[in-house]
Amino acid sequence: MTLALSRVDAGGRDRDALTAFLTGNVFPFHVRERLDAAQVTADIDAGRWGDDRTEAFWIDDDERGRLGLVRLEDLDDPTAMIDLRLAERWRGHGVGAEVLPLAVEHAFRMHAGLVRVEGHTREDNMAMRRTFEKSGWVREGWFRDGWPVVGAPPLASVAYAVLRREWAGGFDVNPGRAEAGAGSAATVDVERRDVVRQRGHDADLLAADAWAGEERLLDPAVRAGADRLEELLADDFTEIGQSGRHWTRSDMITALTAEPAPSRPPVIEERRSRTLGPDTVLLTYVLRSGDGVSRRSSVWRCDPLPRCVFHQGTRVPA
Repeated sequence: MTLALSRVDAGGRDRDALTAFLTGNVFPFHVRERLDAAQVTADIDAGRWGDDRTEAFWIDDDERGRLGLVRLEDLDDPTAMIDLRLAERWRGHGVGAEVLPLAVEHAFRMHAGLVRVEGHTREDNMAMRRTFEKSGWVREGWFRDGWPVVGAPPLASVAYAVLRREWAGGFDVNPGRAEAGAGSAATVDVERRDVVRQRGHDADLLAADAWAGEERLLDPAVRAGADRLEELLADDFTEIGQSGRHWTRSDMITALTAEPAPSRPPVIEERRSRTLGPDTVLLTYVLRSGDGVSRRSSVWRCDPLPRCVFHQGTRVPA
């Protein structure tokens, strides 16, 4: 498989395709999670998808097809900003970790004035945070209440960046430095290996893998396809439902694929994780959905891909 970036001609030949992509996918971790055609048209006309300081690229693969979009903004400034939007079908497949190096390569090779490339995501977007960290980006900031959320309290905005000198050196850095404490810049000596800290970092990545899998299981596009569910549910998966019923893997796949799509994406709150073994993690959280509010727990085995082995839900009385 060969992944490539191709420039988006937002104001010309790609206008309709860009509009179809942005209105046909939901982006739950963006400030505007759903876009309509009028909003996309206004953004295109304002140059937000291509002008003298903004470049957007299709993410294409010779086998998988069109996977999404990546945008570089503020290219006339020493710090450029990156925005990644994957098609719902391709989230949770590691595409982000493939795209970021290509986007950084283009940015630094084609724009000599750039010193750094920066990206922001909200605190509960564990999949994107893990993608930044796996790609060698450093967490530089934790901005409390910096990310507005429609209909809910604001969340923290988490900032990551990569420097030109790091890119030129091949990202030969200690990955543990990406996990500096909340609210502080990463200041770990890149030559020092702190074993205790690295163990904590590994546990964080294990939890991030599990959360990425849990989020995919809640994605209506994933729940609609048996093949995608089979990728996420272990062969020995079991569930105890809110009614007390015991579900097998085949029972659950049949039930989920028959569910109608919700009017709004479910919201995960009160996230907690606990490492149970070298490749196993327990997740607990509160889920707000069209069915009400429930407390959930899941056990995920990541060896290496995350697969859910157990799930339980308990409804919270109104």
